[in-house]
Amino acid sequence: MAHLESMRYRKQPGTTAIYEDATVISGMSPGSGGTTPVAGDAEDPYGARGPMSESSGAGYSYEKKDLDYIHPGSHTADSMPAPYSSSERYSRLRISKSQWMMLGLIVLLAAYVRLWRLSNPANVVFDEVHFGKFAGKYLNGTYFFDVHPPLAKMMFAAAGKFAGYDGKFDFKSIGLDYVAAGVPYVGMRLMPAMLGLAMVPITYVTLAALGHAADACAVGALLVAFENALLTQSRLILLDSALIFFTGATVMFWALFFTEARQPFGRRWWAYLLLTGINMGNALSCKWVGLFLVATIGVWTVRDLWDKLGDLSISASQYTRHFIARAFALIVVPLVVYLFWFQVHFSVLHKSGDGNAFMSPEFQNTLDGVNLGHTPRDIYYGSRLRIRHDATNAGYLHSHLSNYETGSKQQQVTLYGFRDDNNFWVITRTEAAESKYQNSTEAGKLQPVRHGDIVRLMHWKTFRRLHSHDERPPVTTNDYQNEVTGYGWEGFKGDSNDHWRVQIMEGDASVPGSRDQLMAIHSKFRLVHVGRRCALFSNRRKLPKWAHEQVEVTCMQSAKVPKTLWRIETNIHADIPAGAPLAEYRRPGLVAKVLEATAVMWRVNNGLTKSHPYESRPHTWPWLRRGMAFWGADNRAIYLLGTAPVWWLSLVSVLLFGVLQVVLFLRSCRGFNDRLMGARERYADSVGFLVVGWVLHWIPFFLMGRQLFLHHYLPALWLAILAFSATLDLLTRRMRRRIRHVIMGILLLVVVRTYFQYSHLAYGTPWTRQGCQRSKLLGTWDYDCKRYVDLDAAPTVLAAPIPAETSHIDPPPAQNFDPLEHENKLNEPAPRIDHDKLNSDADKAHEAMVKAATTVDKNNAAPDANNAAGAAGAAGEPNAQNHHEDEEPVIGDDAHHEAVAQTTAPPLF
Repeated sequence: MAHLESMRYRKQPGTTAIYEDATVISGMSPGSGGTTPVAGDAEDPYGARGPMSESSGAGYSYEKKDLDYIHPGSHTADSMPAPYSSSERYSRLRISKSQWMMLGLIVLLAAYVRLWRLSNPANVVFDEVHFGKFAGKYLNGTYFFDVHPPLAKMMFAAAGKFAGYDGKFDFKSIGLDYVAAGVPYVGMRLMPAMLGLAMVPITYVTLAALGHAADACAVGALLVAFENALLTQSRLILLDSALIFFTGATVMFWALFFTEARQPFGRRWWAYLLLTGINMGNALSCKWVGLFLVATIGVWTVRDLWDKLGDLSISASQYTRHFIARAFALIVVPLVVYLFWFQVHFSVLHKSGDGNAFMSPEFQNTLDGVNLGHTPRDIYYGSRLRIRHDATNAGYLHSHLSNYETGSKQQQVTLYGFRDDNNFWVITRTEAAESKYQNSTEAGKLQPVRHGDIVRLMHWKTFRRLHSHDERPPVTTNDYQNEVTGYGWEGFKGDSNDHWRVQIMEGDASVPGSRDQLMAIHSKFRLVHVGRRCALFSNRRKLPKWAHEQVEVTCMQSAKVPKTLWRIETNIHADIPAGAPLAEYRRPGLVAKVLEATAVMWRVNNGLTKSHPYESRPHTWPWLRRGMAFWGADNRAIYLLGTAPVWWLSLVSVLLFGVLQVVLFLRSCRGFNDRLMGARERYADSVGFLVVGWVLHWIPFFLMGRQLFLHHYLPALWLAILAFSATLDLLTRRMRRRIRHVIMGILLLVVVRTYFQYSHLAYGTPWTRQGCQRSKLLGTWDYDCKRYVDLDAAPTVLAAPIPAETSHIDPPPAQNFDPLEHENKLNEPAPRIDHDKLNSDADKAHEAMVKAATTVDKNNAAPDANNAAGAAGAAGEPNAQNHHEDEEPVIGDDAHHEAVAQTTAPPLF
């Protein structure tokens, strides 16, 4: 890895010594023969060849042509430095005792900054609403679903367990009082605070491993310590602290890995490489933003292997070992870590809970308290079936004695999450097929339902048949969506709009015939309406209260296959012999469960499009256009806002790197080889690695349509802070030490002053209105200053009113981000139906239908027969004489429409 390169002075015959950029913390020790690097002294952090003291009046011993540029022809072949092995580019890291002492003092200072008044506020803040609640569910063992992988949440649960949290406090809303409820919240907040504190020494060691001076490492560590956004995020029960910590640990061990390049396959080499993979897996197990870290390490791994491919000192077998080692440590190990934490997650959450609705029946069957049982496997005509929608897990195909209030006003057909008798449907043949069957030699024998059969489904309780026609559904009113209803009555022969073709789309490979013959559980099938050419469909849209808030079912033309797939969960037939094959949901293994959970997380993440008052887009993050309110009370607030000088200088360093690379490339095309004061290689590789990481942690967010927030930028911010510290080090190396330290001191004073000025927003401490208003460097910083005490107000007035000419719309209050709000509403089971109420009119409705049918039979030739038929049709009962199997079907019409057209009587139900 070229950014760790320790370039040497090389004395060539007939030439002066040319540039060697001595590794900052790894200068060459006297008498070592140029092979053993040692840490620079505390008084000389640059190493023996770094900037001299001011009294010496000397700088680097470079020739101008080596420092500024090398013009073509300025060297002969003999005068150029000899090539060397790629393993010679790296030096082992050695930090002196004085540097460890300096780092210890910085960590103590950072501990005071990060842990001061950690108990404030004693209220639920921002997304503590979710992650505190999830910790309780881990302690109770009840299964839940979240859009993020489990590691960080389990860490909070462990912290809560050690602190004495019993899992009963529900973290229901922002502002709930922890103290009154006896919640050990300080212990739970201590865990992310310690992870945030650990980023200070991680920053120092990472910069040192990248080859930067001790004072630059100290500056980087202090910038992280006093950065308000990282501070605010690390003091609360939020996931990002764990993510940033594992991101930092990964980058640190990756940099340390390359310091062992001269001893490949040694113990330290393997340790750093494996620790890189382990922490990369941990980052991925906290949030999927860890994928950007995988991309960063992956890009640099490819670069490293490419360099080794051109290194003639490395044999083919050695190169193969390098490749296999990296593939194992950086691909296999992170995947194993990811699977391991999910295994822990599933083992702890073993009880049935509110997350069941997100998961498949197979997954649910692994939870305690869920027993879906088994059922006869083979489906025969006449079987009573309970049919589950496969894609949404929203429930079972359902009907009941309630009519739509729109469209045809026929009986409702829905998805219903609870098991009851109204979920049962009897599968039958069409009337013509039934007549043919009765007249065949197979009459009385069980006949299986096969792929391609045309069937009818009759609701077991109400004797209505599953029906569709050219009417728009009550909620989804698109032209390509058709209403699905229950239509008919007991004894009614039905019509052609009751005909559905069975299309078996998927079978179980371990069950022969499940792709050709309809089987319970094993066969996934579609029901395609014969006349309308649409498929029975649901997408979890909920019906109004008049439909009991159940899930809408429609018949959709050209529908995507997944949302038209159904499975039979229960199969009942009186004639199925004892000992017939049974079917049951299999219990998936770890990999299958992880793949399913990952697929659901991906789907839900992509659906997070609801607006939030403090959401922001990626192009606003680097320049800190706007912060984010976390919590507010009288005279206090927590508002996520970074330390502006750190953010802006970090952005400048990243942009400077890009501009310089373009300029240097263009100049190299004209034959110039600029040296950037002897630091070009170090700058391009050390800062380049960090800038690549910054780009890969920022640019992908532009591709996302979901809700995004400022805290998504924090991993990229940390990499940008490192890039700035490295840039500052390399661009000030030729300055006198005193001038360099003055520059660093002024920078730190500005940063510390900014930290103190905005610390009220990080700690939630009292402030003044005047101080708050003066602090708004940008008009888009919308924290609420009116909540603070006005020093200019009269003594008897707590807060003076804002003058009319300066009044403005108040910023929105703090509001937690609930990624599952929409999903939970969709997955929330419909209220249980009061069947007594529904059935109270059932007998009257049935009597009305029978009476209407009797009137039609007795007065078939009477002049008022049409009126009787019309009344029956209004009750959901068509004139039977108009619909026989041998008649030509009328597409888009049905007997109900014909009957209603002859009468104005309202439907009876």
